[in-house]
Amino acid sequence: MSQKSKQKHVAREKREEQQAERVVKGIFIGLIVLAVIAMICYSIWA
Repeated sequence: MSQKSKQKHVAREKREEQQAERVVKGIFIGLIVLAVIAMICYSIWA
């Protein structure tokens, strides 16, 4: 494997890792927002 090919592989892995972190953060933020909305709805109608 040439040096350039290795650098491209490392860069691609880094991008994929960053995208995976963004997806996980987005899921957690979505779950937190959903929990807050559920608590608000429960407090209003319960």
